[in-house]
Amino acid sequence: MSRPLRILFIFEGLHGRGAERVALNLISQLDRREFAPQLWVLHAKDATLRSEVPPDAPLRVILRPGERVRHLLRRRPLSLLREAARTDVIVAAVEIMPTYLAYPVGLLTRTPVVGWVHNMMDRNLAGHEAWHTRLARLIYPRLPQVVFVSHGAQQTLQNLMALRPERLTSIHNPLDLGRVQALAAQPLPEWAAWMAQRPTVLSAGRLSPEKGFDLLIEAHARLRAQGHPHELLILGEGDERPNLEALARRLGVEGSVHLPGFVANPYPFMRQSAVYALPSRWEGFGLVLVEAMACGAPVVAADCPSGPAEILEGGRHGVLVPPEDSAAFARALGEVLGDEPLRGRLREAGARRVLDFAPGRLVPAWEAVLREAARRSPRSRGAGQAPVGPAGGDPGQPSSRA
Repeated sequence: MSRPLRILFIFEGLHGRGAERVALNLISQLDRREFAPQLWVLHAKDATLRSEVPPDAPLRVILRPGERVRHLLRRRPLSLLREAARTDVIVAAVEIMPTYLAYPVGLLTRTPVVGWVHNMMDRNLAGHEAWHTRLARLIYPRLPQVVFVSHGAQQTLQNLMALRPERLTSIHNPLDLGRVQALAAQPLPEWAAWMAQRPTVLSAGRLSPEKGFDLLIEAHARLRAQGHPHELLILGEGDERPNLEALARRLGVEGSVHLPGFVANPYPFMRQSAVYALPSRWEGFGLVLVEAMACGAPVVAADCPSGPAEILEGGRHGVLVPPEDSAAFARALGEVLGDEPLRGRLREAGARRVLDFAPGRLVPAWEAVLREAARRSPRSRGAGQAPVGPAGGDPGQPSSRA
């Protein structure tokens, strides 16, 4: 190969969300001898993750603060086209807007596009206007390749629309275990020193309905009423904060429910927690479970669609409980909190399982997808052939390495 493949990752923003962080982690792990990644970011609003952009990956932010997508059409309509014309493969780093942008510029510049689905698309699209579903049904079947973070997320999109199976692959999210464990070794902030004296159930994520933190507060209140003394700490910020605070007051546990907001380094909290809890109503994958196990926390998770059961392999590496069931969650938390040998076994099982998510095992699968996309590029096959679409083209696809 005369030069590394140029890979253009399209982001809507650099929010402090799991999907964007996972994409940045992949970018940092790609072999620079073969791949030269660059980022095209629509806007920098709430650019929490900007510091996590690899320093050797060029970054272009298009919209200034306060500008909207219409300003892109007026002021910089050719920006993405110019970038795409100079690249070998386009990756829509997140579903919805990045994919809507990537698909047409891929067609116009004859550049292969890889879609990346991090979430349950049925739930995701249900939260948007109906035209999003129509647009998704137009675009996703026409993408040469789509990567899913879990088999459940893949099945969900296949249930929504007709997709060619040979163009689909599931690759679990990789986790830089060394980095996580180094960050976990840092001391807790002073305000959280009480975690060393009182058993704490920890959870983390955006404060939004699908994360199920209301169910966790209900489970916490049940346990406290049954005589299990412990604290509940939920790291994250979001629109559900007022509702969660009101629920804690209504249940009489406002003194033991802690909502400190977004924390840049959650790993020392995971290391110190007695149990990590994931009460989600749905997840695309649930990488936070892998992060918690990497920090030595035993985990209890709702068996929701679609990631937790895949990560915990049906309960071999942590406790799974029925989703939307705060009573069952309370029982499981009580069993783990009250049984030190059980916590030890769960820690050991989690430590073994996280090795399966090391970059050395999963990043090569992504690199194979990128190589294959570049190999099958319409540019490389001559100007006389049309871009790969649902009605034709080479059906070859790398197999899943998840």
